Amino acid sequence: MTLKLENFDALKLSLASPETILSWSHGEVTKPETINYRTLKPERDGLFCERIFGPQRDWECHCGKYKRYRYKGIICDKCGVEVTRSKVRRERMGHIKLASPVSHVWYFKGIPSRMGLLLDMSPRNLEKVLYFANYIVTNIDEDARKDYLSKSSPQHSDRVLKLQEERDVAVKEMKEELDQRVKAKQEDTKTKTKALEESLDETVDAMTSRAKELVDKIKAQKGKKAATNFTIGDGEDEQVIIEKGTLFEDKLARELPKQVEKKIDQVQANTKKRQQELKSKSDEEIAKWREDYEKKSGELNDRLKKDTEGLSGDIESSKTQLDTLSVKQLLSDQEFREFTEKFGKVFKAGIGAQAIHDLLARIDLLQESGILREESKSTSGQKRQKAIKRLKVVEAFRKSGASATWMILNNLPVIPPELRPMVQLDGGRFATSDLNDLYRRVINRNNRLKRLLELGAPEIIVRNEKRMLQEAVDALIDNGRRGRAITGTGNRKLKSLSDMLKGKQGRFRQNLLGKRVDYSGR
Repeated sequence: MTLKLENFDALKLSLASPETILSWSHGEVTKPETINYRTLKPERDGLFCERIFGPQRDWECHCGKYKRYRYKGIICDKCGVEVTRSKVRRERMGHIKLASPVSHVWYFKGIPSRMGLLLDMSPRNLEKVLYFANYIVTNIDEDARKDYLSKSSPQHSDRVLKLQEERDVAVKEMKEELDQRVKAKQEDTKTKTKALEESLDETVDAMTSRAKELVDKIKAQKGKKAATNFTIGDGEDEQVIIEKGTLFEDKLARELPKQVEKKIDQVQANTKKRQQELKSKSDEEIAKWREDYEKKSGELNDRLKKDTEGLSGDIESSKTQLDTLSVKQLLSDQEFREFTEKFGKVFKAGIGAQAIHDLLARIDLLQESGILREESKSTSGQKRQKAIKRLKVVEAFRKSGASATWMILNNLPVIPPELRPMVQLDGGRFATSDLNDLYRRVINRNNRLKRLLELGAPEIIVRNEKRMLQEAVDALIDNGRRGRAITGTGNRKLKSLSDMLKGKQGRFRQNLLGKRVDYSGR
């Protein structure tokens, strides 16, 4: 039955379900175009599409195949437009299927925030989630949490054992290296000491032979003088034993062996001293290596102790974090990544309108109503006032039969084109309703988001595009309610759906309701 003015007694505004929005719609608007500027005809699947909203001329399809009243009700097989009256363009609606859910700005940003009251969240925290600044915990698996907390001690022991094994391996390698170096050094010292002893024996033999040779020479040339200096020993140990011009006599022959003996004692003492220095130097180097080994071993032990303590601290910190983790807790990007890495499937967290939808879907209105009634009776002061406020919202949802999840939009209704007209002016220019610009922004951003999702774009880019889609829908429903208003030419604020309804120039006061006038006006 066609709705006529006399057929209703009252007007009721309520939330529409996604199914209801689809039932209103005659087709999906997928393109941001309005009309073709050459033919001046609406673009297919655009904001003025005749296939969705009906023909521009009475009883005539888009392509002109069917004209006149006799084709009434026929849908053109070529252009898909139904042959009917053009006034249906004031009634028929379309819809935009959103690539990502968005929140309804009236319910989020209204005073008080109905969404915030229902979820028991502050509007500020709600805004952080809806506009992709923070993640929110949507669910916690209590069994998985208990398992994790009970298994954390053995995990801790295993990690400590692993650290100890790594330390032991490092110490063992250092010890083996030290032993090899010490052994090599000792063998080198031993070889050098032996070489000094052999050199000493050779020197003593040579000096003894030389002494005997000189004694024989003195006896043979007795009474003569030495023609040159006569030396004994080699290198550092070389010494003049008979100077040039010395008289060869029996006394010299008797004293010479004693001088040689004295020289041999001196050479032996020097050799012993060099051997002692060699051993001392070797012992010093070995002692230094041992000291370095002890120092490094100590450092490894200290590091192990520190790592073990840090590990214990990390385990305790993780336990505390998991213990205190609760549904509706906000997490930063870094915390979300860290918690996901640590706790895996223990919890679920989301971001944006989808996360809020998941939380709203879990609310049992009847159970929540009972809890809030008890709170409003038992508590006092500020808590009681808050409980009463929340109870009013819960009861309003419960009695109206509306679901809380309907505050999150998956399908966006597109109002009939005659309510957002596009008029040609003199000179070929067009004047268009602000709503068309706002719808165009939504469609452009929605199409871009769909494309990014298909391409598998990085998460940060997708999140930014989802936030921009949310802002575009906010501006369409109520421009300027959140953040800076979208402006058109001349820096003029664009009129949104809310602006069309509210105020003295809105639909209700200007067109639908009675006027307040004085007697002369009657």
